[in-house]
Amino acid sequence: MKKQWNDRPGGWRKSGLAVAMSLLLGAGSLLGNVSAAPVLAASVDEAQTAETDGAGTSSTVSSGESSADSGDMSVDVQEITDSQEMSEIISDTWDEDYFGSMVVDTEAGEVKIDGETETLPDGAPGETDNTQAESNTEEDGDQETAKESEQILEDYMDTLPEDNIYDVEETDDGQYEITAPFQTKRLIVETSELQEDYGAEDIYYNTELGETILQFETEEETKAAFEALCEQYGEEKCYPDQVYYVDDILTDDAALSSGACYSWGVAYMGMNTLKAQAEGKYGAVTVAILDTGIDKSNFMFQSRNISSKSYNFIDNNKNVTDNHGHGTHVAGIIADATPSNVRFLILKISNSSGYSSLLTIKTALQYAVNQNVSVVNMSLGFVAANAMSVTYLNSLINKAYRKGIAICTAAGNNGVDVSFCYPACNSKTLAVAAFGPNERAASYSNHGSRIDFSAPGSEVVSAAAGGLLVGMSGTSMSAPHITAAVAYLKMLQPNLSVQGVYNELRARSKDLGAAGKDIYFGWGCPILTNLLTTGILDRTNVVSTGNSLQAPVLKKVKNVSGGIRIAWKKVKKADKYIIYRKKGNGSFKKIKTVSGKKKSWTDTSVTQGRKYTYAVKAVRNKKTSSRSSSKTAVWLRQPKKVKVRSKKGGRLIVTWAKQSGVSGYQIRYSRTKNMKNAVTVTVSGKKARAVLRGLKKKKVYYCRIRAVRTAGGTRYASSWSAVKKIKIK
Repeated sequence: MKKQWNDRPGGWRKSGLAVAMSLLLGAGSLLGNVSAAPVLAASVDEAQTAETDGAGTSSTVSSGESSADSGDMSVDVQEITDSQEMSEIISDTWDEDYFGSMVVDTEAGEVKIDGETETLPDGAPGETDNTQAESNTEEDGDQETAKESEQILEDYMDTLPEDNIYDVEETDDGQYEITAPFQTKRLIVETSELQEDYGAEDIYYNTELGETILQFETEEETKAAFEALCEQYGEEKCYPDQVYYVDDILTDDAALSSGACYSWGVAYMGMNTLKAQAEGKYGAVTVAILDTGIDKSNFMFQSRNISSKSYNFIDNNKNVTDNHGHGTHVAGIIADATPSNVRFLILKISNSSGYSSLLTIKTALQYAVNQNVSVVNMSLGFVAANAMSVTYLNSLINKAYRKGIAICTAAGNNGVDVSFCYPACNSKTLAVAAFGPNERAASYSNHGSRIDFSAPGSEVVSAAAGGLLVGMSGTSMSAPHITAAVAYLKMLQPNLSVQGVYNELRARSKDLGAAGKDIYFGWGCPILTNLLTTGILDRTNVVSTGNSLQAPVLKKVKNVSGGIRIAWKKVKKADKYIIYRKKGNGSFKKIKTVSGKKKSWTDTSVTQGRKYTYAVKAVRNKKTSSRSSSKTAVWLRQPKKVKVRSKKGGRLIVTWAKQSGVSGYQIRYSRTKNMKNAVTVTVSGKKARAVLRGLKKKKVYYCRIRAVRTAGGTRYASSWSAVKKIKIK
């Protein structure tokens, strides 16, 4: 059972066990978590009720909502067109007081805050009377100990800032892990059709990824909006921008190699001799490393080309200096294994204290894919009970796969099935497990059927801060060995597809476990000693390197007064766009061709209550792009004959012409014409009249209404009616 700290100080609320996600880099990482379970709705400032003509009609009331669809929002929606713009937002809102997790040990009287141990305030835990304890039964003693532990925890919680919202989970060993899932006050929603502003202070729309980012003023507002968004769009599409802490257990007992390489893994995989053979003979290959940065002063990088496009996504600048050490170690392994034509694109995703966030990581990956790198190293991952259903990075992983960019991921260091670790569990990444010098699977390494390959991960010596060398263990060390192997394949055939990379690595793998693919080693560890002699075994697995036409990005599909409006991002120098539509569950059919100067079109041939799905293709010089991703809408007419009148007692009566094919109606009212801090009331689709109570007498209110329908778990809405103004009696 998970305990969640209540909104008010001093209270516990219990909820079902929620998804716990953790960022891990290297062995022994401290795990943080974020609750993805629905939370309770925020209370309304003024007691409000909705009443319709007929007994038993249900209605819902919510507060803190500001506006309708994006065209009516009182908070402007700012379009974000590239990763660096998103980085600026992250940097401007970053708070140095963020933390990953606190682990409270009530028995020891200690709290570990992101790896740093402190004594709990007011000394050690309370002492019990020995004589009384002896007279109690064992069960009574256990209950008393549990109560004492909770009191110690509660006393510690009282020392934390009161305006934060905390999740508390009791671990198997009786300790308590505290996180603050809403501390960034930022939510990410995978939709381009946000219907409300949910009280957000700022709203941003990422045009490439089709997702919306909402920034709030308080954690309480963030939490309330998260619940509402989960209900509207589904939990799998809504994420708090959770903060994570990364920390590694450093091993300093690994003996330094005396040969031409420092990692025993480089020699094991044959890349020590391969490095000398390939030097100066092949074109440039770019490796993107998403990590804590790099210490360029280390001698291991003296002849390494570090791209001028490297970027710091936490501080929004080009300073990628590693203050943590993990990224330097990972980069050192790749440098140790490859010749100087392999250049590094360093993408720093954590600050000097080792903190990062979901949005930071996604922004960096987006940047890497758009830079058309050859391979991406991600020695990181999120641990979640439902990792197989997590989709947060999938759009970028799919884009990288189509472009032939292999993403090498650490399998994780939890000793569990890799299906619990994202993105390693994604079938389009290369999940890498770890083994030691004895060729035995590392006990910490995650395992399972989704492990693709294994590589040296224990006692790996590589670069450290200050020009030094250090040994480290973890799947974070395994992944860069495979990244280096992929870099060699890309030297020989730059247009090799990800499937081609997979096949080449598989064909060269040493089988270390059970015959064939097994749960601890995957296909085994690739040995590249003879790679330059044998070359690429199958050159048919390629991606197109021609001048293919980019598919349009479909931005919005929404109801307007005259039909369904489709809007897209223009493709450079497109001659025209072809619009496709399917009715219900039918197939796509071409319905319209418009000029290349257009970026929107309204479909007026629509029927009330029917579902329509749209997609767009671009045409340039007789070349046609692939079809854009699709978006769906249910056509609902704007409510007609809307009338409002006031009755004594602070009541507002709203009437309208009832429509067919709707689930309900949303009535929104506010003290301001732009609907700032509006209240929304939902009533049954069978009704054409509602009475709103509890409004302030002699005050002016503004009111409007729209039709809604829920289909397939998604709520669709008509455009809003015209705003009506009325003074309450």
